[in-house]
Amino acid sequence: MQELGSCMCLEVLSLANNQIASLPNSLGSMQNLTKLNLSHNRISIIPTCVYNMKRLVFLHLACNRLETIADQIQDLVNLKILIVEGNSLHSLPKTICLLESLELLNVDFNDLQSVPVEMYLLNRLGRLACHPLDKGLHIVHNPLLKPIQEVLQGGLSALYNYLKPS
Repeated sequence: MQELGSCMCLEVLSLANNQIASLPNSLGSMQNLTKLNLSHNRISIIPTCVYNMKRLVFLHLACNRLETIADQIQDLVNLKILIVEGNSLHSLPKTICLLESLELLNVDFNDLQSVPVEMYLLNRLGRLACHPLDKGLHIVHNPLLKPIQEVLQGGLSALYNYLKPS
């Protein structure tokens, strides 16, 4: 995998279904990468090199072993699609709410009990999504204590109104 770092012009990379637990730091030099699929592996921490891929618009990390997302997620300012469903995330960092370009955030099937109150800043999500291909926020399949499920039944605007400081 070390040789991949020398593929500077690569824009799309899928390493899905490979039992990968980590990535070499040299991959961080892939500055043209816009789409990265690391789903269905054994990744427990998002590799540091991923946060150096500033042009990423699509990051797929579903079905790994993630328990946290580092505050560095805010460095991926161009990210439009972030898929982290099917992990063991207990919380989301507040910095995820700084990703103003996000159109799809899939955190379904994790262990989230709450969300950052700043979630209302993600105004491009548009709605609570149900179908896997829908843009929006995928969150209902979590053991949420805050916001409560009744709030989510009112859709994304109800969630944002619940979270916004009054």
